[in-house]
Amino acid sequence: MQHSHFSPRLSWLAVVAAGLMMVGCGGDDDSSNDSDGNTDTSTPDQGANEAFQSAQINAASHDTWVYFNLEQGATVSQQDNWHLALKRTEIKLNGGVSGSGKVAGALLDAQDEFYVDGEASSSVFTNADADTEAQALAASHDLSSIEWVSDSHRTAMQDWYVYNPTTHQISAPQQSGWLVRHADGETYSKVRITELDYSTVSISYTSQAAGTQQFAETENTLTATLAQGSTEACIDFDGASAVDCANADWEWRFEIDMANRAINLWTNGGVHGNGNAGVLGPISSEELAGYTSATNSNGRDISRLYVSDSSESIFSQHSWYAYNLTGQHKLWPNFRTYAISTNKDDASAPVYAVQVSNYYSLGDSGSPELRFRQINQGE
Repeated sequence: MQHSHFSPRLSWLAVVAAGLMMVGCGGDDDSSNDSDGNTDTSTPDQGANEAFQSAQINAASHDTWVYFNLEQGATVSQQDNWHLALKRTEIKLNGGVSGSGKVAGALLDAQDEFYVDGEASSSVFTNADADTEAQALAASHDLSSIEWVSDSHRTAMQDWYVYNPTTHQISAPQQSGWLVRHADGETYSKVRITELDYSTVSISYTSQAAGTQQFAETENTLTATLAQGSTEACIDFDGASAVDCANADWEWRFEIDMANRAINLWTNGGVHGNGNAGVLGPISSEELAGYTSATNSNGRDISRLYVSDSSESIFSQHSWYAYNLTGQHKLWPNFRTYAISTNKDDASAPVYAVQVSNYYSLGDSGSPELRFRQINQGE
């Protein structure tokens, strides 16, 4: 099974976990701020065998990015030369879809010992020593073998088609479906893709009207077909029809652009559109049939578990933290070490080893501490 841009898959459990992380990591930072609204210290520390710098950053806002320049070791404005931007747990790079620069990243140290069968080991995380973990910043790495990763768009819809390697055709997944939040942010649908090829997608769905708590009994069906020469068609669940993508009233944007190897179902909001659409899933067909509500499951509010389209960087592809390991809604760093090139197209550009060592460095959540050291000769 393949999906958009051949990115890593999100399983149903991973989607739920990601949603819980975003719900649980709340709180504002009450520390004093500098003139840019960010508390920022950048000081040399003696880590392992060589010195590195550290910076404590007030990134507590849920809406505003804080921009950081590794060469200056300080926060800067968006108009300046920035390398990283931070917002709560999110980190993006100035390159690809996130910025006009050529900053890119790679994973240097995966910290595999922090995980057992892909699950975070609570004892390892909670007993990790920040000073000892700083040794990875001093390690030597062969930068010539690195494949740099630029920020890219990620669709919330994952595993939504089946690819046949023999016929090179795509078809609908018969054993799964999705819960979909509409662009208005208040209406929901339970959706199955019934037919699919490179020009047409057909769906069946039942909807939960805004202000209600359960699905209606009426089932809707619709088919969207790409016009001749077009690479996209938009689907309006409320109107049960295909619409012009310039129209604000759509939930899914069906995109087949073989020239750019793009096969996507975008949601309205996050990347394309100004809506608040999102998805939860994929969910097995058997499990999906048991849902009577899109916002409540066995007495539990699931409305915050929906995911919208977004951009992703090396930091989201290989997360730098685990959440709620001790039942206290706390975030724990895994001390993964990342390489950040300030210009992936210039072999002489400075490259930095970077760790996130703390999420509460200023006393509250949303204040990550960066530790970093230049690991090449640079210019």
